[in-house]
This record gives sequence, structure tokens and C-alpha cells, in this order.
Amino acid sequence: MWKKLIFVLVILCMLMPQLGYGQDAKKALAGVTKAMGDPKSLQYTGSGILWQLGQSAYPGAQWPRFNIKSYTRAVNYDTMSMRDEVVRTQGENPPRGGGIQPIIGEQRQILLVSSTQAWNQAGENAVPAPAAAAERLQQLWLTPHGVIQAAMTHKATAQAKTVGGKKMTVIAFAVPGQLKVKALVNGKNLVEKVEAWSPNPVLGDMLTETTYADYKDFGGVQFPTRIMQKQGGFPTLELAVSEVKPNAPVDIQVPDNVRQAGVQVKTDKVTDGVWYLTGGTHHSVLVEMQDHLVVIEGPQDDARAAAVIAEVKKTVPNKPIKYVINSHHHFDHAGGLSAFVAEGATIITHDVNKGFFMRSFAAPRTIQPDKLAQSHKKAMVEGMKDKRVLSDAMHTIELYHIQGNAHHDGLIMAYLPKEKLLVEADAYTPPPPTAQPPAQPSPFSVNLYENIERLKLSVDQILPLHGRIVPLADLQKAIGKTS
Repeated sequence: MWKKLIFVLVILCMLMPQLGYGQDAKKALAGVTKAMGDPKSLQYTGSGILWQLGQSAYPGAQWPRFNIKSYTRAVNYDTMSMRDEVVRTQGENPPRGGGIQPIIGEQRQILLVSSTQAWNQAGENAVPAPAAAAERLQQLWLTPHGVIQAAMTHKATAQAKTVGGKKMTVIAFAVPGQLKVKALVNGKNLVEKVEAWSPNPVLGDMLTETTYADYKDFGGVQFPTRIMQKQGGFPTLELAVSEVKPNAPVDIQVPDNVRQAGVQVKTDKVTDGVWYLTGGTHHSVLVEMQDHLVVIEGPQDDARAAAVIAEVKKTVPNKPIKYVINSHHHFDHAGGLSAFVAEGATIITHDVNKGFFMRSFAAPRTIQPDKLAQSHKKAMVEGMKDKRVLSDAMHTIELYHIQGNAHHDGLIMAYLPKEKLLVEADAYTPPPPTAQPPAQPSPFSVNLYENIERLKLSVDQILPLHGRIVPLADLQKAIGKTS
């Protein structure tokens, strides 16, 4: 009898803290809301430094740095919408890595999200950006007031802990399939740090750490004047906040073309056995071999990769995708690779990326298991140095390292000698047909042309993995080279 009684008491002791959690969290969140205010919307402005996630010059390097001349974020929590307007200048000279550089003068970016829809505003044009929706929505909920509202919605728990020698309240919650969050609240009931794990197409369960400091009162709302963020282990933002407008009008309407845009793949036949797969901001190229298929580039994410794979199978049925060629490790060009691995394809990349990909494909993918996690397949990654050739009776594909290109240390281009076609990413992105040549040629594009000449490649057409098909003459014009 005594043993049974002791057993029951032990179980009750184990359950008591859990039984009190709901009430503790409610009380803790109410205290934070009272201290910080409860705006339905807000707008804040600042300046500082931005590092572009996933765009380093080689795996393991810090993300490339840009100066932020001005940064304005407008958030509407009720409609789950946000607008970022950023004016950037070049942060590193000479430029190294991606992130749409080099920047000549100033570059203005307008980035928006509303619920599950994301887009970029370029002049009068709204450019759908579906692959960015999850990250932007995450940033909305990781703002100091956003994380408290999210905690209220998603059955948070609260626990008193000592963190770094300070007494803190740790508020924890999860948004199934999207986020696992811990918010650290200090003794003044102010959100001091937020740790959030979210699915990243390349890194798997990725940690985002955001630190908030130096709170001030803005119209009855407490808001930090220093914001620092790290993603994937490296800094991504340092912002000095100069102005905050609580409950500012934030009315963000989703444009019709964005609402109607899904993940689409358009197939253009370039020549026999070669297709250009477009339909978004990032492209792929399909090459048919005798008994298999080769896809050049698996960009963005699972959704884009799945659409490309489906189109490949529709275009050339009954042949497996044996290889997917990766131009470089930048996340927008590598985010779809895991879906190709799940399909059974072998990745070919430069040696500088091989170890990184092996680690990233083995990383936990528990928050939102992707096709790779669901398949339980082991990635097959093959490296190359300066040159590799894939050839049979149908086609020859020559893969070359673009030597000395500051965009990425392991940048690869593909050349089809019989067809005189060159496939490349980010070294040269053709502008619209009516655009004037740049005032200063991109050093990335100059380097690409130097490599073409070094290798004595006879190129008729360039199939860029951004932009549109152009003749070699367009690249020559862009760099001020007359034939």
C-alpha cells in the first residue's frame, strides 16, 4: 500500500509543474504585454549593417556584408503582413559572394509578405517571390511584440530560469511545421532574446537568434533601439532603430498577379534534347542522354524542385534523372537539391562544396520534414576540380570551374560544344532587352568572359540561370567588349 501511495505522490509531483504551466504562461504573457504595450501594427526605421544569408563566397565563410543607409519595416499583426524597404550600399570592396552585388551607388529593395504570399516591388511591377514567404513571415513573428502575440496563440509555456547569471522568464511554443521558439524575457518584462528554429531548404532545422536591447518608450509602446540577429551561425543584421510609430496605418494588399502565381515551370526547347526550364526567378536546364537525364541546377526549395522534376518527367518520360549539376552552394541555387537526392539523383558540384553538402543533407529536418527526410535516402555527392565531362552518343556536357570569380570560389558553368551553348549562374544575368549597359561592368561578368576566352569555348548562346537566353554578343556588350 505504501509503495502505491509513494508512486502516486511521485506522479503528482511530476505533473504539478505541467498543470500550472498554462496559467503561468498566461500570467507571464499578460505581464509582458502590459510592460511593452500591445500595438496592432507598427513601423520602425533605422540604419546599420546587413549580411546576406546563404550567399558566402565559399561554405563556412561569413555571409557577405552590406551597409544599410535606411531600413523601414511596417508590420500589421492582424493581417499577418509586412513591408520592408531597405536602401543598401556596397559593404565589401572588392565584392565577395552573392546578394545582388556589386552595388553601384545605392540599391533600394522593397520586400513584402501577406500571410502565405510574398513578393518584391520593382518600380510598378510586383514580382512574385513564393520561396521567400516562410522566412518573411517568420521575421514578422520574431519581432518583440509579434513573438508575444504568437505565444498567446500557440499554447506557450513559461518557466523561470537563470540565463547568463540573469533571472529570466523563458516562454516557449511551437507553430507546427513552421517554428519552434524560445523567448527570453528579462526582469522588466521586456523581450531580450528570441531563439527560433525553422526549416531551411539547405541547412535543415536552422537557428535564428535575435537580440533586443536598449528599449525606449515610443508613444506608450516599449521598443528596442538595438536589434542584432544571427542565422545559420553568422550575423545577418545589426540595426540601430531611430524611429518607431506604434499603430501606424499598414495596409498591404496582395497584387492579383501574386495571388494567382503558383510555382510554375515553363519548358522551352532550345535544340534537340535540350530544354530551358523557366517560369520563375530561377531556371534549370534539362539535357537528355541515351539512357538517363541530366538537370543543371536544383534551385530554391522543395516546391520548385518538385515542379521541375515533374516537368522533366513529362518532357522526357521513362528516363531517370541520374545527375543534377549544382553551379554553386548559394542557398537560392541549392535549396532544391534535397528533392533531387530523394529522387535518386547524384549531385555534381565543385570540391569546395562537397563536404558542406554532405553535412547539410545529414542535418536534422524535423520541423517540416522535406522530401529527403521523408525518403530516408543518403545523399550521393560527387566533386570536381577544374573540368569534368559527361558524354554519350546523344550529348556531351563539359563542366568547367569559373576560375577566379569572386561571386563564389567553386562556381561551375556547363558547356555543350556541339550546340555551342553555355549555362551559367550569377556571373552574368542579362537585363531586360530595352535596358542600357551598366555604367560599370560587373567584375563577375568580366571574369566569366575571361574564362570563356581562356578555355577557347565557341559560344553562340548563353542560357543563364536567371534572366533570358541571349547571344554571346550581349555579354560582350555588358562588359564593354567589342567583337
